[in-house]
Parts: sequence; C-alpha cells; structure tokens
Amino acid sequence: MTDSQQDFIEGVWLTGLKDAHVAIEIDDAGKAQGRIVWMERDKEEDGGPRIDKLNPDKSLRERLLEDMYILTDFEYKGNGTWESGEVYDPDSGKTYSGSIQSTGPNVLKMRGYVGIKLFGRTELWTRVND
Repeated sequence: MTDSQQDFIEGVWLTGLKDAHVAIEIDDAGKAQGRIVWMERDKEEDGGPRIDKLNPDKSLRERLLEDMYILTDFEYKGNGTWESGEVYDPDSGKTYSGSIQSTGPNVLKMRGYVGIKLFGRTELWTRVND
C-alpha cells in the first residue's frame, strides 16, 4: 500500500536555518507529524532554552520550543509528496499551510505558504545521521 518514497520522511532533519532538529514520524492515521528535538540556545537572552515568545496565544509564550510539534497532519499524496499539513514558525509565531517533497532519502523540500503555494517560502532540510 505504501510506495518506497513514503518512508523517506521519517527521521530527524536539520532545518534550513540550521538552528533545529525536527523528528518526523508517521502517526497511526498515516499522517506525518514533526516536533523539535534539539534547538540552538537563545542568543538574545541568557543562553537558555528558547521559548515560544511570539505565539499569538499569550498563555503559550513561556512554553519551551524543544519538544513542540511544528509540523502537523501532512497527508501522503504519492511520489514522495506530503501535503495538506500545517507548519508553525516559532520565529514569527505564525502558522502556514505546508507541503513536503522528498528529493531522495536525505533531503526534504519544506514549503510554507499562505493561501496558494505561489506565495510562500521553501527550505531544504537535510537528514541528521546518527
């Protein structure tokens, strides 16, 4: 039922900004979810862990970014493509529509956009080898 490219998404990935590792897993419903498992320390503050200080929900602004889900509910569409998910950007506090394209076993094209895919940004994420 799965094609060989579907499983490429699972693993730990270095973000395009190279400041975090995101673990992506496929849940029981077959959707891809991704959470931060490592993040650079806060350079602006005391070098402590980074918090979700730009979240639009003021009650969430003190939570740690590490261990937080930033990729949610991506559905596999075939040919190494995952779509219909959401990407939370802790650097802006905004949530975007997203798509993920596997370009092989070690590189993902992550795209976050508003409305249509034309209006967005793409990052290349690379697999973190153990």
